[in-house]
Amino acid sequence: MALNAESVPMRWPAGPLDIACGEKAKGFTAETAEVLRIWQDPASLAIVQGTPVNCLVVSWAAGLPADADQPAALKPLIEKGRQAGLGFVGVIAGQADKPAAVASAQAAGLTAVAMDGGAPASAGIPVIPWNKASQVRPAAKSPVVGISDGIWPGLPQAASQAGGPTNLPWVDSNGAPVLIVRTLAPDKTVWIAFDPPQQKLPAEAYVLAVADAASYGAKWVISLDDQLRADLAARKQPAADVWKKLNETLAFFDQHKQSRTFQPDGPLAVVSNFSGPNWDAAEEAINLFPRIRQPFRVIARSRAMGASFAGLQAVLYVDQEAPDAALRQKLIAFAQGGGTLFVPSKWPNPEGLPLTAEPYLMFNLRKLGNGRLAVCKDAQPDPSDLVDDIQNVISHRNDILRLYNAPSMNFLYETSAQGGQGVIHLLNFSRRPGSDGPLFYVKEPHKSARLVSPELASPAELAFARQEAGGAELFLPKLSVYGAIELEK
Repeated sequence: MALNAESVPMRWPAGPLDIACGEKAKGFTAETAEVLRIWQDPASLAIVQGTPVNCLVVSWAAGLPADADQPAALKPLIEKGRQAGLGFVGVIAGQADKPAAVASAQAAGLTAVAMDGGAPASAGIPVIPWNKASQVRPAAKSPVVGISDGIWPGLPQAASQAGGPTNLPWVDSNGAPVLIVRTLAPDKTVWIAFDPPQQKLPAEAYVLAVADAASYGAKWVISLDDQLRADLAARKQPAADVWKKLNETLAFFDQHKQSRTFQPDGPLAVVSNFSGPNWDAAEEAINLFPRIRQPFRVIARSRAMGASFAGLQAVLYVDQEAPDAALRQKLIAFAQGGGTLFVPSKWPNPEGLPLTAEPYLMFNLRKLGNGRLAVCKDAQPDPSDLVDDIQNVISHRNDILRLYNAPSMNFLYETSAQGGQGVIHLLNFSRRPGSDGPLFYVKEPHKSARLVSPELASPAELAFARQEAGGAELFLPKLSVYGAIELEK
């Protein structure tokens, strides 16, 4: 099977190399090693038969003595899988001999390999760049770009991560790195890899893992905890139920894949090169805006000159280094036309005249034509305070969307290229429905709205409750994990 946008990847730990790597980890048991041997057996492929999964990601080389035994050990599995229409991607990691590993992968009939760093010049099969998000290589020739350092989504367990009495709770999500990589590599499919915590997890935890990646436009490289893999191999019914729910969620997103072409939208744009010292500030801002329910766009600095600023009320220019003259002129013109331009403290020779502003704000405001230039006061501002004050300056009066009755939910608003269709992805990171269903305020008029969710047997048409002050409200049923409001103008 060729590597493409329809590939649905799953991590398939099996064979002597995974056993050798596992023996270096704390808590690795003889039972776990036996499961890895079972998953090496071609008969284990029955687990993915009839599911959306069509690409297995296997360990191929890691710079260990077991590298030499892995290809032969996996040969029957690979041959059986290819006969069934499955693709295989071999992960090359550590101090492995990359040219030799790529050559053996090609000889074994693998679809592709995945590795960090540059691909060997002699590679005869696709090489998926497999890097941390901050080191992504969008120029690689592969149709897929990988993020190797995803996190398990949900509510953090540490008490220090909880929200305060007047704040929404912190959540762990892969949304920010996925959106950045999509922006840097718009013509590629994004895969993101992360493993579950090694504990018994409910089906809803796996549903959230699929939905968190998919709603932001990526594919999770499915990874199961050790106990679930063991129980699936033993054909235990509770494990089969979890696996069924996971696959129903994969099928749901495949049925609604038209929204993969949609792009994040909102009255605010984040502009950055998303690299080097600018990565942390940009990634944290994009991570926090969903938490405060602020819709936004993401624009790569290299493409900002060709990007439309139509419909924007504000632009956050993140990078510490000033933009080139042409981009600076475009940003200033945007502010002069009535927008607000947020810039870091190092912005040289700020344009405009000082304005009186609330002293608690993190920005010094300057009048610039019909708009404003907002210069950050601090060289290293607290990211949470920064995004809060950006929203304060923009003002909630300009909200295009508002979400109520959903304290553990984030949402992402995306629109089609022509703007006639939109989707609001709703993610419940607590994995528990609230006492009441969510309520959504939508400012702009729309012809129709419907709710789709893997939790619903069929789409639910939503009625707009028009508001005297303008806009309309949408009343939603309770959602445990994920739903999407599909809008049409």
